[in-house]
Amino acid sequence: MPSPVQRGNEILVPLFDGEALGPALTVKWQQSFSQRSEPYYRVTADNITTGEVLQLFIAAEWFKSSTAANANHISKIATLVPGEGYKITVDERFQFGQKNAQGEARFLVLHDKTRTPYQHRFIETAVASALSRQGEGVADKVLAFFALPKGTASTITDTVKAYIGDYLRNF
Repeated sequence: MPSPVQRGNEILVPLFDGEALGPALTVKWQQSFSQRSEPYYRVTADNITTGEVLQLFIAAEWFKSSTAANANHISKIATLVPGEGYKITVDERFQFGQKNAQGEARFLVLHDKTRTPYQHRFIETAVASALSRQGEGVADKVLAFFALPKGTASTITDTVKAYIGDYLRNF
């Protein structure tokens, strides 16, 4: 089992490539008795510290376009490595989700921490997106990355909730 990403690890977030990433994923949840949804991009980042890869969900407004008003854009909180991506240290800005207390299938989320979606909302959205865009084979690969069993469109939601039904955690 790969070692889970830890606070203090350095990661390399790839440069934004809208064509390769496709449209942002819309993560939906309920917060303060109202329905919420926000766009996120799921990227595969490199954990420079361990040499492993990890899944990162990053709020679209922190990744897609840089504006002077957005102090949390990746270009303003990380170091640009020309032609490769943004190097950033995992710290209190990040939250994470995982399959179990051992940190299996840990993934990172970089967003406004006042948002409170459950962990499974990210995985459900990623798997459903892969399923709708590229079919069950790709969806099964996404499930495998999160150490979840293969499923079909009708079983994905129940499968994910059975493994991950907790709020995101802080480092």
